[in-house]
Amino acid sequence: MIFDLASRFKTAFGFVAANVTSRLIEQQFGDVVKEGDCYGLDVFSHDESTFDEVLLYQNDSQKYLFAYRTLSAQYSEVFATPPMLSLRRAKRLVVSVIDNSDVEVVERYSTEPWEITFRGLLIDMLEHNFPLDKLETMNNIFEVNSIWNVSSEILNKIGVEAIYIKDIDIDFVEGFEDTIAYSMTTRAIKPLEYQLLNNEQ
Repeated sequence: MIFDLASRFKTAFGFVAANVTSRLIEQQFGDVVKEGDCYGLDVFSHDESTFDEVLLYQNDSQKYLFAYRTLSAQYSEVFATPPMLSLRRAKRLVVSVIDNSDVEVVERYSTEPWEITFRGLLIDMLEHNFPLDKLETMNNIFEVNSIWNVSSEILNKIGVEAIYIKDIDIDFVEGFEDTIAYSMTTRAIKPLEYQLLNNEQ
């Protein structure tokens, strides 16, 4: 069976397909898409994005794994394919300019939290129907007015262990009725910070 993930990403995000990664084949995801010696799975690269398996969780009953798995009992654990992550961070600066010169003096500065954009696909890989259940679940994830703990090799390396969701965009992927594209903007936060923000409201 050929599962054309490449065309889904290209239609949804306009990316040009790259080669199949050996890491995904080693993790046996290639078994889903292999037909003879050919593979129908392509992974994309982008200057500001990378693939990483991500787990969003709050408790034992609210866990959402964004990962690659085979179409088996293992795949039932997966909510969506790994998101493409874009990371952005800035400084808050108070700058004074010295009169009649090109010299600036930074009087105060602090570091803003990471802003993380998740982009990816929600796909019904079992029945290939419109993924209403995944759309409902994504909406439920967004509706949570609290922080999400996050487990991710990339995010953990930059000190991000929890996030809150700022906004989300949902788009339908033309030509693929079993696929929805999403983009979700989040911000890194410490659990104590969120608690203080809520207490102030």
